Amino acid sequence: MRLPVIFGTMTTLALLFTSSIASNNNANAEPSQTARMRNSDRLAQNSQQQADNLLTAGNQKFRTKDYPGAIADFSRAIQIAPNFEKAFYNRGVSYDLWNNKQSAIDNYSQVIQLNPQNLASYFNRSVAREKIGDRQGALRDLDRVIALNSSYIEAYLNRGNLLQALGDLPGAITNFSQAIKINPNRAEAYLNRGFAKANLDDNRGALADYDLAIKVNPNYYLAYNNRAWTRAVLGDTKGAVADYDRAIAIAPSYYLSYYNRANIRRKSGDYIGAVADYDKTIQLKPDYAAAYNNRGLAKKRLNNFQTAISDFSKTIEITTDSAMAYYNRAAARQALKDRSGAVIDFQTAAKLYQQQGNKQESNNALNLVWQLQNQK
Repeated sequence: MRLPVIFGTMTTLALLFTSSIASNNNANAEPSQTARMRNSDRLAQNSQQQADNLLTAGNQKFRTKDYPGAIADFSRAIQIAPNFEKAFYNRGVSYDLWNNKQSAIDNYSQVIQLNPQNLASYFNRSVAREKIGDRQGALRDLDRVIALNSSYIEAYLNRGNLLQALGDLPGAITNFSQAIKINPNRAEAYLNRGFAKANLDDNRGALADYDLAIKVNPNYYLAYNNRAWTRAVLGDTKGAVADYDRAIAIAPSYYLSYYNRANIRRKSGDYIGAVADYDKTIQLKPDYAAAYNNRGLAKKRLNNFQTAISDFSKTIEITTDSAMAYYNRAAARQALKDRSGAVIDFQTAAKLYQQQGNKQESNNALNLVWQLQNQK
């Protein structure tokens, strides 16, 4: 009986964000004026001085991560000086770090209205837009950043990530390559270009990029992790395990390296070693359904059917529509001669597979139901 397998990999670079804030460095000159004009100018200068003082106070609160307090000061500064670009920008950054992305976007947009050349606001707005799911808006902002500064490497890295997420892998590769051209020592550019190549089934090209990432940064655990994945795809199991070992030595809290090494161990017949790695994965990420499912598969091969059932049940608890987990639990129950339990699980798996458009797996499960129901 064929049992489904989950084998996972990962993308590699979160979108970058600049959290720098604007300081107050205004220099005022006072030319010769009439008395009335001087009085008016002094009032304006006094108002601006109040706003500047509030900007300074807000910056101090920002540095201590008192984002609500900083926002309050920046807002008061804006009330006094409605076109205060720095206050809008700093309030946007504060909202961003306080995880209020829409308010951050609104403030960055106000900065851009006041100063269409403010590159940092376009850049930060692109990141915030991506966070709320507006990838096209994020791309437009990055296009503007690059138009303002064609050497801004972070914009190419982020645009590459967005294009990769949108399925434009050649476009992603072009952007990562441009980032590398600007700075050949940015390991994450090689890493992400390698990932895009792997998704285009250019595994040799991906391997070469991961090698370059490691050359730039010999302790880059993600590069070892991704190179291991590619080596496994190319059939180099020994090399893959060695890379996972290295990734784990560098970053012992990174759960996916244990999980991926466990999958290789299970596929090569080292079920005890696989269970140990799945145990560590679950210890680090207790809600990782795939680790429970695959640990159940390893335990089943060790004839530990009851504990395998517990793992498949935990998978279902986390992911209630997992047809795979119901199918696997049915197989384990069948091995324990629990015919009625197996039939119920196979029927549920068949229904879920059907709903998910997997007619072949649905028919396989229904055939097993028929066989169990007609056993003497």
